[in-house]
Amino acid sequence: MAPAPSFRRYQWTYNPVRGSCILLLLVMSNLLLCQGNPCQSCGPDVFATSLRSLTDLFIDAVRLSHDFHNFSLITFNKFDEKYAQGKLYYINVTKSCHTNSLHFPEERDKVYQENNVNITKWALVLLYSWNNPLYHLVTELKSMKELLEDFLSSTMKIESMSEKLQALIESHFSKIVLPVLNTMHNASSTWSGLPSLTSSDEDRRHSELYNLFYCLHRDSHKVDMYIKFLGCRARKMC
Repeated sequence: MAPAPSFRRYQWTYNPVRGSCILLLLVMSNLLLCQGNPCQSCGPDVFATSLRSLTDLFIDAVRLSHDFHNFSLITFNKFDEKYAQGKLYYINVTKSCHTNSLHFPEERDKVYQENNVNITKWALVLLYSWNNPLYHLVTELKSMKELLEDFLSSTMKIESMSEKLQALIESHFSKIVLPVLNTMHNASSTWSGLPSLTSSDEDRRHSELYNLFYCLHRDSHKVDMYIKFLGCRARKMC
């Protein structure tokens, strides 16, 4: 079976011409991938694969998503403790997340009512939505000498975990990638914090870091919950 296409390094910004061209190319690539190849991910059901294969996939995915969320939470808490005490960064932070336009459920009972395909799409959309911010976050942290080196190493690990999770999902369920990109295009979940992150004003930089670390730990919790639901279902435990 041909390897699934990877979209982890795309910059998710759109204009009417470029966006439509990218989507057209993705449609063509999916057709070429599936034409004449009896691959599991090209069938009518993206989850029509062996129980053993799914179980193995989600054992790895659950471990990765747990670490992804755990590192994100620890990093946010450490930044809050070291650099946000006495600051007003927390004001309106919940409104600052670039993924707010993605109205995905946070309550377990609502997730439980959804089918596997939708849950997988939600996880992948959130992971894709963080590619651009994480790339710039790692890049800028390298030059922020006022911060502890721990923040750079932790963020690099988080970025690596996100990429591995995306690769796992893409390798088994490549058919959902195009609908995922359509969802992102329609939601316009574009991060716009780069000017603040690269500002010469330290307080402005730290405010953006606070926003990013907060939003990342919030979204990583959702990803972790979605992946664990899928793993539970794959093992017929819920």
